[in-house]
Amino acid sequence: DRTLCIHTAPHDHKILTMDDSVNSLTPPPSPTKEESKRLVFANEETIVHDDPPLSLCKKLTFAVGSMPYAMCNTVLGFYMTIFLLEVVILSPRYVLVIVFAGRVWDSITDPLVGYLCTRTRTRIGHLRPWMMVASPFAAIAYVLFWFVPPAFTQTDYPQHLKFVYYLIIYFLFQALLSCIHVPYTALTMHLSHSGKDRDSATLYRMCFEVMGTMLGVIIYTLCYLVFVDNEEDICFGGVRLSDPNKIRVYRYQGAIIAVITLMFVWITAFGVKEQQEEIEQRKNVGFVTGIRTTLGFWPYLCLMLFELFVWLAVQFVQGNFALYVKYSLKLKAEYPYVIATLLVATIMWMVMWQRVIAKCGKKTTASIGIWLFMPPLVLQLYLNYEAHLIYPVALIAGLGVAAVYLLPWSMLPDAIDMAHLKTGVRREELFYAFFVFGNKFASGVTLGISTGIYQIVGYDENACTQEWQVGLSLKLLVSVPPVLFLLIGLVFLALYPITEKMRAETKRQLQERRRSKGAVYGSTDNSKNQPDGGHSITAVNFSKKVSTPDTTAAQTEV
Repeated sequence: DRTLCIHTAPHDHKILTMDDSVNSLTPPPSPTKEESKRLVFANEETIVHDDPPLSLCKKLTFAVGSMPYAMCNTVLGFYMTIFLLEVVILSPRYVLVIVFAGRVWDSITDPLVGYLCTRTRTRIGHLRPWMMVASPFAAIAYVLFWFVPPAFTQTDYPQHLKFVYYLIIYFLFQALLSCIHVPYTALTMHLSHSGKDRDSATLYRMCFEVMGTMLGVIIYTLCYLVFVDNEEDICFGGVRLSDPNKIRVYRYQGAIIAVITLMFVWITAFGVKEQQEEIEQRKNVGFVTGIRTTLGFWPYLCLMLFELFVWLAVQFVQGNFALYVKYSLKLKAEYPYVIATLLVATIMWMVMWQRVIAKCGKKTTASIGIWLFMPPLVLQLYLNYEAHLIYPVALIAGLGVAAVYLLPWSMLPDAIDMAHLKTGVRREELFYAFFVFGNKFASGVTLGISTGIYQIVGYDENACTQEWQVGLSLKLLVSVPPVLFLLIGLVFLALYPITEKMRAETKRQLQERRRSKGAVYGSTDNSKNQPDGGHSITAVNFSKKVSTPDTTAAQTEV
């Protein structure tokens, strides 16, 4: 009694004996042109997944964890330079050292946290414990960074003591931020095996990240409106003095964002569970070996360099935009509204980009977004003639910013899946760690280079007015370097080898590998997971009864 059960079509099972001719099997029809197109662009209705679809609640619980990193980095990116230069009144050369030293520190902490995550084994997983423990200390460090001790407001207070204080706090905060954000981003791979679900979760995450960016700006703006009555700097004899009202602005926004950070990180850490199957399949690798194999994987290296250079472009605009609006466009009071316009446009364009991905694929969509990002950057060179045109320019720029936010992070799981398929080892923590480091490195490099240029063109942190060279240099910083970095990023995007067809094939092979590992001989039955229109073998059960003259009937199951 030997039977073979084949799922040839929905609700259509054919029972065959081993004596039936193989030729009697009718193969499934060749896919039509439309079906081939859907397969190439990874329409996952054609791919069977054992996981239930991600619920909206789970996506939202995961996505809300991206807001703390976005809020903290936004306020640091937009206001850190102006805070240290014009509130703390720290020399540009000290600010330059803080920023560059922080990036060197990140080059150590980000990969190290990723490696330690791979070695962590707890009952609740290996990623979430890091988020739970590090978040309270990160919130405290963030408050301390924006706190200006009373002694620092004295004009004769030693500069090097201010430098040491902010250097130590900045190092501490960035290390703790790595302990939160590296495991959080790696958690994407533990949400589902379905690429469609992961892409959807990434879209939600990016939208919440932009909302976190907006929330950070709104919190700062509200604190500014509450505490600052006079927007002009406090000057005496042409020398800028510390403004106690502005000190309160930074202190209170730091406290508010710290509380929100702790709350949102804990929502994700306690609300999202890691897949036990993924935890059990992990293999320990050495630190150096893990870094070498991660950076040695060509698709990932191309994607990481692409993300690094396009993020450098964004950070050059973000890091200099406050001073650009103040000294080049003379629109200091309208700066928060310009930022709000840009961020609202970014959220709107993200939804549009997700639809373009479904039609054109990720790589093509990324290329289109980068090219569309360049014109508004160039237009910033000429806005001093009609400064209020910055609003429509911000709407157009949101198109490119949305692409930079969404596409690299959406493409990263594809590179991780392909590496997993080729090596059989999961190392998503290290993959995400270097991506996070790329974000931080871009921010540090832009702030460092910009601060060095400020000093070269004669920016005076103690002066209430600046020379014309400062306004010109700011105009160049928000336009020329970003365009150059975008062009370099396009080169690495062209070298990125993963196409939509390869992406779909990788998902199919990983699906087969997971099923083969989880199969139980003689009792495998996945028919309940088959979608309409699927063609797959759902059960194989061969049994043979052997009778001999010398013994009773014996049964052997194969």
